Amino acid sequence: MALIHDDLLGWQPFRDLLARFAGTPSGRDRARELMLHPALHAVQTALQETTEARRALTAEGSPPWDGAGDARPILAEAAPPGAVLDGPALVALGRGLAAAARLRAYGQRIRPVAPRLAGAWAALPEFPDLAALLHDALDPDGRLTDRASPRLRALRRQIATLRADLQARVERLLDHPAVQPALQERYVTVRNGRYVIPVRDDARRGVRGIIHDRSQSGATVFVEPEETIPLNNELTRVCLEERDEELRLLAELTDGVRRILPALRELVEGLGDLDLVFARATLAERLDAAEPEVTVNGDLDLRAARHPLLVAQRWGAASGAGAVIPIDLRVPADRPGLVLSGPNAGGKTVALETAGLLVLMAHAGCHIPAAPGSRVPFTERVLTVIGDEQSLAQDLSTFSSFVRQVREILTVAGPASLVLLDELGAGTDPTEGAALGAALLEALLDRGARIVVTTHLEPLKVFAQVEPRLQNATVAFDAERLEPTFRLEYGHPGPSHALTIAERLGLPAEVIARARLHVGEESRRIETLLAALEARTRDAEARATEAARREAEATAALAGARVAADRAQTDARDLRRAAEEQAQILLANARRQVGQELDRLKVDEAGRRRAAQEAYRRLRVAEATLQSAPAAADEPTEPAAAIPPGEVQLRGLGLRGRVVAEADGLVTVQAGSFTVKVSRSEIEPVTGGRPKPAGSTAVSLPARENVPRELHLLGLTSDEARAAVEKFLDDAVLAGHREIRLIHGKGTGALRRAVEACLRGHPLVASSRLAEPAAGGAGATVVTLDEGATGEDRARRPGPRAVQGRRATR
Repeated sequence: MALIHDDLLGWQPFRDLLARFAGTPSGRDRARELMLHPALHAVQTALQETTEARRALTAEGSPPWDGAGDARPILAEAAPPGAVLDGPALVALGRGLAAAARLRAYGQRIRPVAPRLAGAWAALPEFPDLAALLHDALDPDGRLTDRASPRLRALRRQIATLRADLQARVERLLDHPAVQPALQERYVTVRNGRYVIPVRDDARRGVRGIIHDRSQSGATVFVEPEETIPLNNELTRVCLEERDEELRLLAELTDGVRRILPALRELVEGLGDLDLVFARATLAERLDAAEPEVTVNGDLDLRAARHPLLVAQRWGAASGAGAVIPIDLRVPADRPGLVLSGPNAGGKTVALETAGLLVLMAHAGCHIPAAPGSRVPFTERVLTVIGDEQSLAQDLSTFSSFVRQVREILTVAGPASLVLLDELGAGTDPTEGAALGAALLEALLDRGARIVVTTHLEPLKVFAQVEPRLQNATVAFDAERLEPTFRLEYGHPGPSHALTIAERLGLPAEVIARARLHVGEESRRIETLLAALEARTRDAEARATEAARREAEATAALAGARVAADRAQTDARDLRRAAEEQAQILLANARRQVGQELDRLKVDEAGRRRAAQEAYRRLRVAEATLQSAPAAADEPTEPAAAIPPGEVQLRGLGLRGRVVAEADGLVTVQAGSFTVKVSRSEIEPVTGGRPKPAGSTAVSLPARENVPRELHLLGLTSDEARAAVEKFLDDAVLAGHREIRLIHGKGTGALRRAVEACLRGHPLVASSRLAEPAAGGAGATVVTLDEGATGEDRARRPGPRAVQGRRATR
């Protein structure tokens, strides 16, 4: 990307700000030299990397850059053949390799949220052998350890022995009668690597030996006694051998570094690149930035944009400092020119700089301090003229400087160019300046450039209003507080309010009054029209905002109603399901009770009949409850109705009678001598029908159709078979069958015994027997139904049939 006067947009201060968030010297250098990507794919990739890094910061925190250091000078020092790195340099390199291993582990941890960055970390070269070698051979201060080589270890042991011998021998000399009077003090020290004793200068002839040093006062000389010279010489020789071995080992370690120098440089460069990515992510988090959408020939749409340097200034400010006011700056592709006007000191230049700087940030892979959904067109050149570059040395006036810069822009501007011009047409006669400005706008638009300019010239505002490729925008002005609001309003230009601003800035009132007298009638009329247009625009925006608010409220209310309706349907389904489940439980309990009572009643035939009839009645009531429960779950609850007069019948059973009592929410229905207690909701009045014969007690039961004469019980348990037989007997009686067959199979006989126990003493069964061998034998049971309960002639009659003469005892 080509830049002209990018320093006017604050690009270098932004790069310095970015460098503050890097974790390594290499990353900081890259941030200070941040470059713009020349291709759209590279821009989008860099933005996605920043997004991944932000997710990684949220998931795992910052990368562990501690210890990474700056290995570039060390690698440069090791590059020449024969060069030898010292111990501290090799230790620093080892720390960097250990940090690289920790950073690689961090890259593995962030793979779920940042796969691209994890892959970049995994692709960096590894040097575990070199790192282990440096760790073993050097201590933290850079001194070679005894583990570096067996010879070094042996030499150091020999040196330690020699020093101990020397120390002991010199200490014995301190007690010698000939030496003791000459001593300044009684101790042993080292000078020039040799063991010496302190002797008074006036008594130095009393101790034979070599003088190696003297004190600053000159009163003491340090003498190597003659007796220790051979041992000191041996110590010096061994120390020289130690030095040579250490130099050999350092050279060997340096050769190991030099052999893999290209791969080490690749690692350092890769870590620097990743550090830059995470610096961009950390700054984005601090700025509360968002990833912009960058497309070719797209719109420039910056929503709630803030200047990053102004935001950073507020970080160290007091809590009472005002927040940066965001702006919405739009330059669509179909109207590629924007002319900003409005009051002085209203933020036009800041808006211009914000647009340019955010475009540069996006092309460098940085998220921009703007709302999500902001869009930036892919730009190849950012061309800027902001401020005054007049120069006495170059004999340039304000206008001459402007013309020189614009001439340079016209030579390179074209499609995919963003041109930012501040105070277009200023610095010369307003009429000629406006004419020149309009011509420049047309020339730049003809070249396909995207343009944002600021101006105070009325002819340029009018030109922008009539030119279809341009649009006007103004910085809003608060007429009540007499100050700009720093927000942009589109579709109309705005007055400069120069006199109002000057008055607010403290210019004497008499000067302002004289200035108002000098303002021409046409200028006052234009300013009045612009102010009226601005007021109407604000009123229209307020009305649109109110309409949008009401629409949002209506939408929210409709959504709430839909949610409530969905919840009601869900509740109804839940109630129906619960009712069905309760009914199934009720029916199962009733069937279980019938079976238990049939098993208990085996003594008195009459007692068995009466108890079985009562159990049979409860079973039928339970079945009726099951049939009515699902429907009742979907119907609204109705208030309790009055007891219907006259004859009533039980819902679902067809049992008819009269209500004789009511207590505790239950009504007692008497059908002759047969009484039943049920809830009020289970009875209904009898409508129509013929009267019963006098003196007879009848129970009306609904007819059943399509009931087979055989029931297959194979595969059922005893309880399931008993319940199935009970229901089949009821259905067979209502269908008018005289004889039925129960197919239970032979097997172990358990199912047959359960069937026999169920049939024994049943009020609807006259007799039962095993089937004929040809009809199933012991695998089937033939049941003859009670003649008083059914008959073929009654089975053929339509409608409810009366079972006469079967009185239920009280």
